[in-house]
Amino acid sequence: MKQKSVFILIVIIGLSTISASLGYSQQTKKKTNHSNTPIEITSDRMRSENGGQKIIFSGNVMIEKEGMTITSDIIEVYNSTDKKQTEEIVAIGNVTISRGTKKAKGDRAVYLERLQKIILTGNPKATVWQGNDIIEGKEMIFLMKKDRFVINNRVRAKLFPKNKK
Repeated sequence: MKQKSVFILIVIIGLSTISASLGYSQQTKKKTNHSNTPIEITSDRMRSENGGQKIIFSGNVMIEKEGMTITSDIIEVYNSTDKKQTEEIVAIGNVTISRGTKKAKGDRAVYLERLQKIILTGNPKATVWQGNDIIEGKEMIFLMKKDRFVINNRVRAKLFPKNKK
């Protein structure tokens, strides 16, 4: 019975830490002219470490925010030491990022909240699809504010002609 009570307490603390850190992050975004939409995370399991400074979601994990969806095997959320702001989110294993008609796949993605940047890496390659076009590279950096991306370390692109209408 004690173990069940401790588990429930850990879940409550973890959930309150997530909502507090994500809520503060959204307030900070208003000041920096970012959108104030919430981040929604779903998974099979969740655990909190270091008093809520690190929160780990595992099993069929999906994050949704501002028309962007990230799915992966594991998502680790790293909060500031005061737990009032999300600093980075790391997706590990079978990572897929979708936004509109654009889609990217890789093995690992790091979302840096303050910089509004996602760094996607793959083994051996991360791939981006836009329509029928395919672009591959070892590392892709998505600049969220500018809606652009940069690919480093040996790029391969297959671009199809656009239909004139």
